[in-house]
Amino acid sequence: MNITITGNLGSGKSSVAKKLKERGYEYSSTGNIFRQLAMEKGMSVEAFNKQVNEAASRGDHSVDKMIDDTTTRISEERDNVVFDSRLAWHFASKSFKIFIITDIDEASRRVFNDSLRANSESYESQGACRKALINRQKLETVRYKEVYGIDYYDMSNYNLVIESTNASPDEIVQEILDKMAEYQSGKFEKMMELNPTSVIVPTEDVPDADVVSVVEKEGTFILSAGKSKLDEAVAQGLKFVVVKVSGSEPGGEDSFMNFTRM
Repeated sequence: MNITITGNLGSGKSSVAKKLKERGYEYSSTGNIFRQLAMEKGMSVEAFNKQVNEAASRGDHSVDKMIDDTTTRISEERDNVVFDSRLAWHFASKSFKIFIITDIDEASRRVFNDSLRANSESYESQGACRKALINRQKLETVRYKEVYGIDYYDMSNYNLVIESTNASPDEIVQEILDKMAEYQSGKFEKMMELNPTSVIVPTEDVPDADVVSVVEKEGTFILSAGKSKLDEAVAQGLKFVVVKVSGSEPGGEDSFMNFTRM
């Protein structure tokens, strides 16, 4: 079965996809497809990129369509491919669709430190990086709605939403493979897994339940039911706990993710 992996900036989606490649999956990324199209046209990547940007400024998204069509074709012709791409989930319909989320502060820390290692001066501080990530999410949301008519940040689009804040790529890969096996056996259709100690805010006097239920507010998940279940996961040092998003409150300007009831 093919796997499509996307996520917010700084989530580590590419690291996870490349780890799956080490497990035997064929790796396909938007970048690879872009380079293939440039080669087919006998152009350098730089020259092709310039041409694409100029065309896009005129409203010509034909290259986007070529990339999307290539993704669809690969997903239909091959098996055991992992797609590392923002929108592959939309075009590879018969795939296990994954969205990797990360706390905004951890995401900005990762991206800011990566920019320093690359000798980049893109961000003057982690705070500036944080603002840039939030702004880019808003721009992406608008662009994808305009071009494709889809909400990229609607978590109900995905089979597995998984948090990477306190988990390594290897741990995430193993969890993905385990959950994909459960998905293929018909045990679930959609699932969200969060780290018990990162973005879930424990509260007192909440009703107990077999499933941890949360309400999302401004990128934070507030516990609404299942405290003993959450405490048990924390005590066992688990990296992932299945949660039910029982409702949501408006996120405001600083909201990083748009979670919908699944």
